[in-house]
Amino acid sequence: MKVNLLCGDRNLPVDILKRKANERWIGIDRGALVLIEHNITPHFAVGDFDSINEAERALIESHITLNPLNPEKDDTDLALGVEQAVAYGYNDIEIYGATGGRLDHFLGAVQILEKPEFERQGITITLVDDCNEIQYLPTGKHTVQQIEALPYISFIPTSNPTEISLANFKYNLEHEVLLRGSTLTISNEIIATETGEVEIFKGNVLMIRSKDK
Repeated sequence: MKVNLLCGDRNLPVDILKRKANERWIGIDRGALVLIEHNITPHFAVGDFDSINEAERALIESHITLNPLNPEKDDTDLALGVEQAVAYGYNDIEIYGATGGRLDHFLGAVQILEKPEFERQGITITLVDDCNEIQYLPTGKHTVQQIEALPYISFIPTSNPTEISLANFKYNLEHEVLLRGSTLTISNEIIATETGEVEIFKGNVLMIRSKDK
């Protein structure tokens, strides 16, 4: 079951709220306001809502019930939003509006992708902005479909060591051992008309699809 999470209005793909207006959304803090301003009523909203004023809060509350979090908490609004989405039974989660702001929040969002409990539950989480998609790939075999709008694809090792093979890519690899900090697997491409085959024998990677601005 699929759901989209909106954190705000930074770096959104063109017309994404229009194109996905009929899909299920969850508002993360100010993202709830952005959704309502685009005539999308979120399934629910998560946050302390310290980034909105009283009029904006009243607008949100005219559509959904808010249960604000304590601003002094142990997790980010996004992390708690993802956990609630999983609790509702969503297993395919796309996150929008989480890039282009504070780097600590962005890196925190990336770390959500790597949480072991989500891997054990088979939860797929993708961070999406106007130029990139980021997804976590655990040990195992993965078939990667070509996306014409995002021609470049990189694999960032998140563990030491990571052993990986790539087939049907411009630059193939066979049982390559990567260490954290390696840039060998930056900016590859899937061969036209093919699907990429990724096999991770040991470790995990972040897969980043991208395009130039």
